[in-house]
Amino acid sequence: MTDAGTTDTETTDAELTVELGDDYVATLEINRPPSNYFSVGLIEQLADACEQLAAGQRCRAIVLCSAGRVFCAGADFSDANAIGRPDGKHLYDFGVRLFEQPLPIVAAIQGAAIGGGLGLALAADFRIVAPEARFAANFALLGIHQGFAISVTLPAVVGQQKALELLYTGRRIAADEAHAIGLADRLAESGQVREQAHALAAQIAASAPLAVRSIRETMRGPLCGPARAAMARERAEQERLMQTADWREGLAAVAARRPASFAGR
Repeated sequence: MTDAGTTDTETTDAELTVELGDDYVATLEINRPPSNYFSVGLIEQLADACEQLAAGQRCRAIVLCSAGRVFCAGADFSDANAIGRPDGKHLYDFGVRLFEQPLPIVAAIQGAAIGGGLGLALAADFRIVAPEARFAANFALLGIHQGFAISVTLPAVVGQQKALELLYTGRRIAADEAHAIGLADRLAESGQVREQAHALAAQIAASAPLAVRSIRETMRGPLCGPARAAMARERAEQERLMQTADWREGLAAVAARRPASFAGR
């Protein structure tokens, strides 16, 4: 990316495309269809891209979106390196940087945001959702603890009691319910979710950039510490529960597309 010209496009990896327009809005597109599972490497790329954009002079807001029909289905647990890698780096080492970077993020959610994908959506300042969007904090249905700082971000958006219900049951909710409980900030018309997310980002970018950053630091900055602490707790609990029979049953049930039969051990 440069500070010259009107529109820059840089493919940082086949998995992530960064496009910066002359309206001071950058579009970060995840490209891992059909499910757009994230990986440690992808979250690192997202964090790097946000920080690089913030360090320049031409970006004032970010649109986070993804290719295909699914926004993000979280981590693919069939991949041994989905949340950790051999050098010891963990997914959450990079995930917390998304909360710490200073630019407003508007997520354009065209389809399902499930598990860690919901966590990624909640890392954004705003969520613009298509009528086809679906959301689920389905961790308990897999026999595992929630992650990606959902422990603090979900209650902050929908309230403690609604967050408890969604986490305990793992149930999937549609776009209209997501909007009714505050999880979705705006419902887009069919086929217009990315355009409407960009319009909001451009409206933000038209404000004084130093003031927006200052306001965001006041309003969102206090979330960084709790998000970091939540991820540490979430990681420890996920690693503990991954040693249980219930976790193995949860994975097997998902693979077989059947209800799980948990034994509590």
